[in-house]
Amino acid sequence: MDTTELITELNKILTLEHGHLGMYKNFMNYSDRDVRRTFRHFMEMEMEHVNRIQTILRNLGIKPSLIVEGGDIIGKMFGVSINIADELEAIKAFKFIEEKSHQGYLKFTEKLEKENTPLSNFIAEEITSSNQLESYLQYLWLKDRLI
Repeated sequence: MDTTELITELNKILTLEHGHLGMYKNFMNYSDRDVRRTFRHFMEMEMEHVNRIQTILRNLGIKPSLIVEGGDIIGKMFGVSINIADELEAIKAFKFIEEKSHQGYLKFTEKLEKENTPLSNFIAEEITSSNQLESYLQYLWLKDRLI
């Protein structure tokens, strides 16, 4: 994967992470205390994901794409529209999204590891694999909450 392709992929991921951040930012609107606490923590995790990806881009000498901010707006709109329905529907939707996030990180991490360059190995080891694990843990919590 050349640098341009890597930057494109990282900008896509950053946009999606901003969307996740927008989903969880309204954690105070949930009536269930456990959901509020967990979604606040999820919001903090998403902020870390955003910061990790932004750090890589800055270290590559790149500014994040302008479409990145759109992810936050879409996430906020999605979160608000889901919350109007009910908390159970929000949890179902967020579970689906976190499952897809985990799968996307898994594929990207595997692609980076196959690349086997110092940069791709660093990104896989230090960034994408931890984001992948955290998205999977979020998915599992949401899945468990539905049982």
